[in-house]
Amino acid sequence: MSLPTSLKPTPAWHEPLVWLVFGIPALTVVAGLITVWIAVQRADSNVAEDYYKRGLAINRSLDREARAQALELVAEVRLSADRSLTLRLSGKVSPPESILLTLTHPVHAEQDRRLVLQRGNDGLYRAVAAPIARVAWDLAIESLDWRITARHLALPDGAQVRIAAGSPQH
Repeated sequence: MSLPTSLKPTPAWHEPLVWLVFGIPALTVVAGLITVWIAVQRADSNVAEDYYKRGLAINRSLDREARAQALELVAEVRLSADRSLTLRLSGKVSPPESILLTLTHPVHAEQDRRLVLQRGNDGLYRAVAAPIARVAWDLAIESLDWRITARHLALPDGAQVRIAAGSPQH
């Protein structure tokens, strides 16, 4: 006895309910595998390998800034049109032979500058800088014992900029 054609079983893949029951979980598994693959290929950790050492360095930096504030350090920086940079340091400190001046560009790290300024006979620190863009720089003046920082500081040609330790700079 043969079944009428209308009662013959149809293949499972012709039923929409089968696609809903098996298809959606299958797509979820495939999407999960793709996500894992992307994560492995482009892994960039937000936690540095030497996070503890970096934390200690930040604490030392904060201690140096507090020391500069206690010494009441004030730096007067002048950038001349001929690219010579002059710095006068005042406060309750015996001036070191050299200090480090770091100019950090707000956007382009390749334009950052680190200058070692040597103290002259007149007590001023001097260096010649490469051309400096007219943007608001982040600035750090430091020795082994202290550090003065300023944020968003413009250095126009010929103008003198005064930076006091511990004072907010914007």
